[in-house]
Amino acid sequence: MSGMTLRGPRGRGNLLVVAAVAYVLVACGTIAGLVWSGLDSAGRESLREALGGQTATLALGGVTALAGLFVILAYVLGRYSATARRLAADTRILLGANPDHRLDQSGPAELRELAAAVNDLAERRRVAEREVAREVGAARAGVEQERNRLAALMADLDVAVLVCSPGGRLLLYNAAARSLLADDPALGLGRSVFGIVDWGFVNHALDRIRDGSAQAQVSTALRDGKLLHVRLTPVRDPAGEVRGFVLVLEDLTSRQQTSGRRDALLQALIETTRAALASIRAAIETVQDYPDMDPEERSQFVEIVREESARLGRQVEESVGESAAYLSADWLLTDMQGEDLLTVLGREVEREDGVATSVEYGADELWVRVDSHAIASAAVRLVARLGAHCSVRECTLSLTRAGRHVGLDVRWTGLPPDADVFRAWLTEPLTGGAAATVQEVVERHDGEIWFSDAPGGSAYVRLLLPLTEAAPQPEAPAALEIGNRPELDDVDLYDFDLFDLPEGSLAWQDRRLSDLAYTIFDTETTGFRAADGDEIVSIGAVHIVNRRLLRHETFERLVNPRRSVPARSVAVHGITADLLRDQPTMDVVLPLFARFAEDTVLVGHNVGFDLSFLRLKEAQTGVRFTQPVLDTLLLDAALNPDHDRHSLEAIAARLGVGVVGRHTALGDALVTGEVFLRLLTLLEHRGIRTLGEALAAARATYQARLDARLYGG
Repeated sequence: MSGMTLRGPRGRGNLLVVAAVAYVLVACGTIAGLVWSGLDSAGRESLREALGGQTATLALGGVTALAGLFVILAYVLGRYSATARRLAADTRILLGANPDHRLDQSGPAELRELAAAVNDLAERRRVAEREVAREVGAARAGVEQERNRLAALMADLDVAVLVCSPGGRLLLYNAAARSLLADDPALGLGRSVFGIVDWGFVNHALDRIRDGSAQAQVSTALRDGKLLHVRLTPVRDPAGEVRGFVLVLEDLTSRQQTSGRRDALLQALIETTRAALASIRAAIETVQDYPDMDPEERSQFVEIVREESARLGRQVEESVGESAAYLSADWLLTDMQGEDLLTVLGREVEREDGVATSVEYGADELWVRVDSHAIASAAVRLVARLGAHCSVRECTLSLTRAGRHVGLDVRWTGLPPDADVFRAWLTEPLTGGAAATVQEVVERHDGEIWFSDAPGGSAYVRLLLPLTEAAPQPEAPAALEIGNRPELDDVDLYDFDLFDLPEGSLAWQDRRLSDLAYTIFDTETTGFRAADGDEIVSIGAVHIVNRRLLRHETFERLVNPRRSVPARSVAVHGITADLLRDQPTMDVVLPLFARFAEDTVLVGHNVGFDLSFLRLKEAQTGVRFTQPVLDTLLLDAALNPDHDRHSLEAIAARLGVGVVGRHTALGDALVTGEVFLRLLTLLEHRGIRTLGEALAAARATYQARLDARLYGG
């Protein structure tokens, strides 16, 4: 329907020409009727005789005259109408996308005068805007200084910081996060943080915060071979409501390796000490058992004691010196009130496993030192196995003091599992990154785990956890406040405006264009025919989030096409076979690009060309792009049907976008991104506000109908 509206003036122009021709016909018929009625019978007979042999000539002349009239009127009105439509389109560009754009003063005299008047108004508007911009710039100087301080602070932090909305949308990250995550394609403003951090931990931590816990939540996670320490702190608004959360990530891989070396050193010391002490003990016992031993033999045994003692002393000194650097290495656990731990575990077990769970709170105020997310993951796994293998449908959780430990018990009515089966459960891999296995969770807490029968025909599993002294409830941690904030529109790593974007799963078609995230991409190839064996040699892409082009969030890869690159193609993009020889192939690059573009709308210029190459690789790579696709060529054609040229250069010139890096994949993607942002404004001015409306307008263009297969027509 949007496309039909865009072409309405042309239809009205044609209707006006038809109406004019019809008017001439009616006028001629009326005049002929009046002349005929004014003649007497003799006159009519004379006229009939005079015209009797000229009927064909008169008819042909009339048709020719009408056709000529039709052509002249159509040309004049069409030229007038096309000029008017072009002026209207250029005016919209001037108002919505490029204030420096000026109307072409050509066509009929009246329209030339109108174009000159509009250009004069545009110049006055531009002067006024510059004055306002200067005033606003002066007023924002203080705010800009605060923003720069924040940017400098974030840049200097050694720890990785991620700020997220309640639904897990990334609002901020710093350079340390990008370094820690090795430029993971999942890292980007507006992207889901659950591609980086386990959803279970975040949900678990937010549940605790909503239940009133004032502590920041801490966990560990395994990711790409790295052990990460994850700290979650709530972000609150002035009313105290949780509006998001901050994640601080620290790489514990080296600490884990240090801990492993420390354990190996301790084990070596134990073995050496055991052997030395055995030798010393044997020598002393021999001397004691044989008091009449020959002095020379006694001297030999004494020498053994001396040598073994000296060796043992050297070993201890070496071990102490070597282990000095390892003494501080340990797992990062946090103090947690026992009642809080039981509440969390009860909710997690019932939600994940569907087992009816009750909690028994004891009279003692017990505090434990735990990684609550790891303990919850272990408990969920064990109860799931009990439900599957022992038909457990109800269980009870409780904590009991056991000396310097606290026993976490899972009790149920029925028989315990087989011992071998239970040991197998402890070594099964855990999901979610809390730890590798249940056994590792137990070892991390320096605890023990076993199962047994209990009186009354019941059974239980007990996990011993470290007991800690009761801790006073700390003050609520400082939270980021959302109120009067500095403008951060020009800072790539920050966008707190995303706090206000709607969370939810609206259908793609119904979502507003301003609320969507986009991946603007382009390719360079060996030629123009994917079906004839031409291949992609480069992919470049950039993100647009919250109507901002994020120049730091880019994707640029060269691709080995496994074929020669024709000289005519090298002349266009400059990518030679030597540059591509050691590059990865498409089956490696395309999955990385798919992850970079995940959960975004794909945008390109003449994107059907790029899609034809990508779709031919679906079977080979297993990668399918199912998200919607927009084409800046079609969008411009829908907005400006009276402009003859819709090349990227022509559109950029109209919209005031500088063209830099043309015919490189990333350079073209950046130019296309700038063009697309301006087209979004023009689309909204035309009443096209949702993705579905934009797709409908694009599909209705003449260019899209030329290749309905590529553009989904």
